[in-house]
Amino acid sequence: MASVPLRIGNYSIVRELGEGATSNVYLAMRDKSYASVALKQLRKGCQTDLHKAMFTAEVELGSKMHHRNIVHVIDANLNEKSGAYLVMEYINGTPLDRYDHMDTLLPIEKVISVIEQVAGALQYAAELGVVHRDVKPGNIILMPNGIAKLADFGCAIPTSKMGEVVAGSLAYMSPEQLEGEALDQRADIYGLGAVLYRLLTGKHTFDADSQFDARIAILNFPIIPIQTYRKDLPQILVRVIDRALEKNVDQRYQTWDAFIKEFAAAASAIRASDDDLDLYRGFSMNTQKIISYNLSTTRQFSRSGYSRSSFSRSSMPRE
Repeated sequence: MASVPLRIGNYSIVRELGEGATSNVYLAMRDKSYASVALKQLRKGCQTDLHKAMFTAEVELGSKMHHRNIVHVIDANLNEKSGAYLVMEYINGTPLDRYDHMDTLLPIEKVISVIEQVAGALQYAAELGVVHRDVKPGNIILMPNGIAKLADFGCAIPTSKMGEVVAGSLAYMSPEQLEGEALDQRADIYGLGAVLYRLLTGKHTFDADSQFDARIAILNFPIIPIQTYRKDLPQILVRVIDRALEKNVDQRYQTWDAFIKEFAAAASAIRASDDDLDLYRGFSMNTQKIISYNLSTTRQFSRSGYSRSSFSRSSMPRE
């Protein structure tokens, strides 16, 4: 593992924040300033013309985006001897990949708030002619005050243009993105739909043991119905998720306006509901069956009485 540099350009490095496929991200401070920033630098082994071109595009796209839910690029040096870098606002928050497993899922109303914010950010990007291509939980940062920020436009390309390489994160790629076709906002709608599915279930939309199997599933097989993992979700939300994840791009939501309108209706219904829509959150299907049985036989129920890792089969009748 390479050591963390003390300085990069005009910035003092405080610590490493994370690693991407081609770059490292550091918490840094600009000379003569106490402001914290996030500095992203291409690694030495990734100084190819292709990687530099993608990095340059990220700088150009990021610097022109000014939206409260998008991490803003504030500086860059593409000619730094130790490696090209860009500087972004530092977001003191938590990437949502911390909350995309069954035992760490967020409450449904918080998930809805995140999706509303990110959809607005992606709509803004689409209006500027940009397809993000890498919408995933790890690229969404949730701040303590509830504001969500979309990060990492390193895979972004102009609308209706084919990238030089297929890029993104497999589990959140639309079929047309996986096939290397020219893309528009519908690819990001699919990606956000896959993020919503994952944040609600802790599962991917498919079941696969390898990347090859995942590719086959994304291109050819229906998604696993989300009710398989969450019996509590209302149909109005299920319909939105299913349409966002349509494999046929022409059957998907065609615009962010259409997605946001229907998602807003689902969100409004959920917020107005008196039902406990987090009843089954984080529990296995077997435990959900036990909960359903107990609810059908008694009005007394407490989530705290159930463990996500274990349950008693004796609480259900034998079939």
